[in-house]
Amino acid sequence: MNFDLFNDPEFQELIRKYLDYLQKELDRLKKAIQHSNFLEIRQFGHNLKGTGGGYGFDEFTKLGGKINLAAREEDITLIESSVSEFESELAKAIQKYKRAD
Repeated sequence: MNFDLFNDPEFQELIRKYLDYLQKELDRLKKAIQHSNFLEIRQFGHNLKGTGGGYGFDEFTKLGGKINLAAREEDITLIESSVSEFESELAKAIQKYKRAD
């Protein structure tokens, strides 16, 4: 039996919840950047790196690693560019998994 988890409606609902969660976390992340809270930025990157692939978002995993590393190095320029890239990828994912109500 060839079962594609990513086409399962229940798993797609989990993906939508994950994306909603990331959207809220993105707002927190932007505040952390404004306050140069590198610990919170690093934690966000670490969590994104660890969870992205499990939901099928390998690009999130890669960007999470970049954000984590940039925060450890306190490289605000790299943080901002990586977060901007993440925001773009998140918007694409949200559009892809938007409910067809």
